[in-house]
Amino acid sequence: MVYATSKSDNPRAPWSSHTLSGSGSGFMLEGGRIITNAHVVENHTFIEIQRDGDSKRFEAVVEAVAHEVDLAILKLKTPDELKNIEPLVLGELPDVHQEVTVYGYPVGGQALSITKGIISRIEHQMFVHSYLTFQAIQVDAAINPGNSGGPALVNGKVVGVVMQSRNGEENIGYMIPVTILKRFLSDMADGKYDGFPELSAHFQSLVSPALRKGYNLTEEQSGVLVSKVCFNTPTYDHLKKGDIITHIDDQKIENNGMVLTGDRHRVDFEHFVQLHQMGDSVKLGLVRDGEAMVVNIPLTKSLKSSFVFDQDPRYMIYGGFVMVANEVSDDCLTEEEFVQQKDDMQKDEIIVSQVLASSANRGFHDRIYTTLHKVNGKSFKSFKEFYELISQNKSPVLLLENEHGYQIAIDRELAESEHEELLKKYRVQKAHSAEVDEWRKALEKKLHLTSKVEKPEATKNPL
Repeated sequence: MVYATSKSDNPRAPWSSHTLSGSGSGFMLEGGRIITNAHVVENHTFIEIQRDGDSKRFEAVVEAVAHEVDLAILKLKTPDELKNIEPLVLGELPDVHQEVTVYGYPVGGQALSITKGIISRIEHQMFVHSYLTFQAIQVDAAINPGNSGGPALVNGKVVGVVMQSRNGEENIGYMIPVTILKRFLSDMADGKYDGFPELSAHFQSLVSPALRKGYNLTEEQSGVLVSKVCFNTPTYDHLKKGDIITHIDDQKIENNGMVLTGDRHRVDFEHFVQLHQMGDSVKLGLVRDGEAMVVNIPLTKSLKSSFVFDQDPRYMIYGGFVMVANEVSDDCLTEEEFVQQKDDMQKDEIIVSQVLASSANRGFHDRIYTTLHKVNGKSFKSFKEFYELISQNKSPVLLLENEHGYQIAIDRELAESEHEELLKKYRVQKAHSAEVDEWRKALEKKLHLTSKVEKPEATKNPL
């Protein structure tokens, strides 16, 4: 059993946090590595593990975490405590309809729970933790909160890691397959986690006879259509819109995007990209303008979830407005879209998450969860630029404008005179996140240097 105490942040009060206690499951592999889910130890502050039938708990630390695939590796602070434990062995990807045994510690009890089920299907599924799509195993074994991170065994070997169930679905649970776990462990062989690569493009199936006819494909030719290629990525130099990808790493791609492997598994062709390590190249067979060709694409861009994990909130308070910065997800743009948006591409969006009512913000006490786009008519791309615009603008009234042109007005003199008292009134421990201190120091240094004026040489005394 994995006990985790985690820090939970409040977007409306980003200066404060509270702790949550929860539990999950895990299992030990050779070398003392304990495998569990990333969501079990997300934002952790303290972790303990406990063996079945033992009342003693042992402190553990996170060695690596892969939020994309919801996996984490833990290690005991004192490894010798469990040196006599027999590690589990990794198996191979199981077959559909094969019986599987699931181990874990679902809520409602302290003893190890063992359930059996049948593997229903193996296909690409969205992982709830990251909202990214990877290969997953669906089983009909009972999976409940607390089971997360437990092993699923076939013939005594690990074939998957319990991951999630879904509300409203009965007798359906999902596991991370051993193929993904092995890929994660292989990534960590050098002691550093690099992530999972992506092919920076969008694809369309070719199951439509009319679409296949439009691209002059023969009955023997099959694959997926490249519908969009992301500009400013390694993929852009090798793929074009309208290409037909027929093979990946010498394996034929069917018209629905699936690959039939030698062991009779049908898997999504992008699974083969995800099995590569960062820095590898993937070999693609193409049909371009009726001609067959082969390209090798370097995989140097990693998959990124739209969620931000294990980071403190970024924020600042001014005039009673609590303004939180969120990173903008990296969109896939064509070259034309990239050129058009280049000057306006944002790294961060700034959201007013709460208004601490005061004299400086009268009339705007209900303007929460509005996204800011301009400061006194000037746009910004990042949280740092936003801070600099507010700090350097010395006009009597600060105008913060949202995407619809609605303006929030702050009386600068009143806001600054009320600032300290406002923080005390609302028991705010810190008016901004840590990086703002560094930016303030840099601005003060810059202003100090530019304000220095060389003194003229003293007039020589004629006497």
